[in-house]
Amino acid sequence: MSSLDAGYAVAAAVTTALVCLVLMPLARRYGLLDVPSGRHDHASPTPLVGGLGIFGGVLAMALLRGALDPGLIAYLVAAALLVVVGVVDDRRDLSWRLRIVVQACAGLILAAGGVQAASVGHLFAFGSWSIPFSVLATVGTINAINMIDGSDGLAGSLVLIALGFFVLVALGAGDAVLAGHVLLIAGAVAGFLAFNLRRPGLPAARLFLGNSGSALLGLTVVWAAFSLARIPGNAAAGIVAPWLVALPLLDCVVVMTRRLLAGRSPFSADRNHLHHLLRDAGHTPQQIVRLCTLAALAAGAAALAWLHHTGAELALVLLFFGVLLLHYLATRRRERAVTWLRRRVPAAADADYPLPDRRLPLRRH
Repeated sequence: MSSLDAGYAVAAAVTTALVCLVLMPLARRYGLLDVPSGRHDHASPTPLVGGLGIFGGVLAMALLRGALDPGLIAYLVAAALLVVVGVVDDRRDLSWRLRIVVQACAGLILAAGGVQAASVGHLFAFGSWSIPFSVLATVGTINAINMIDGSDGLAGSLVLIALGFFVLVALGAGDAVLAGHVLLIAGAVAGFLAFNLRRPGLPAARLFLGNSGSALLGLTVVWAAFSLARIPGNAAAGIVAPWLVALPLLDCVVVMTRRLLAGRSPFSADRNHLHHLLRDAGHTPQQIVRLCTLAALAAGAAALAWLHHTGAELALVLLFFGVLLLHYLATRRRERAVTWLRRRVPAAADADYPLPDRRLPLRRH
């Protein structure tokens, strides 16, 4: 990977930012807005054009950069499908069944471009089950990113960290072209976060990902993970990939499992996601991003170090399921989890622009 690739990443960030600036007033004109509700922390209608902005930056710079291999072309086509349907969903609120079908089609498009899961590391190969598993992984990851997208800057920050790890893995495997592709997309995500991540001078997000953006980021994670695992001698990338997006995956599986056990639709809405628990425990959106990104960095770095020094793939898989079970047990009683997560003294850095308290009362189920 050369300095030119870094230049394309910077250009993707700038292009994404410019596209977002153009789209925000259009979103207000045509009603492409997220209106505040009881489950949301924002105080005013916010444009849902982050996905369009990221896709615009990625598409423009990918075409300019060239090196369009079949896998990248499949990614761009699948991304276009998800973004278009996602924008319609943000405007019209489509059925979750239709969204699942579209997400499955995106997974099939990736598979048609040769981007699919062939094995679980060196543990076992999927064989004829490769495409079904790849589609399932695509749908699952897209929904995991969608569900974690409930606090300003959270989903984008977690995916940006994952993409950074993917760049390192690609470079370590000797695939500078793939590393350049992933870095370019990371630049576009960074351009979006300039409007979505709260900071001094920006006390509230100016725009959101929307369903189009969360679907695009989920697809990006799957495409990068599958592409890395295709590199000869790098099959173990499929083992470490879940650790690089561990928080969204753990949160999604636990929440959906709990809904199913309660006899509800796994796609029904509630305030039981990790960011909701942290918010009800008194953490500000800035603190939530800070805590979750630190956890994501620790999980990704630990998994990569473990695999590099021991090569014990099965232990890493079993440990992931162990952490999943631990998370399920730790959040089984909501009021206890919130009490454990509660901060008694808020950080002074976040006191300059507090949110209105929209927490819901805790109830014992």
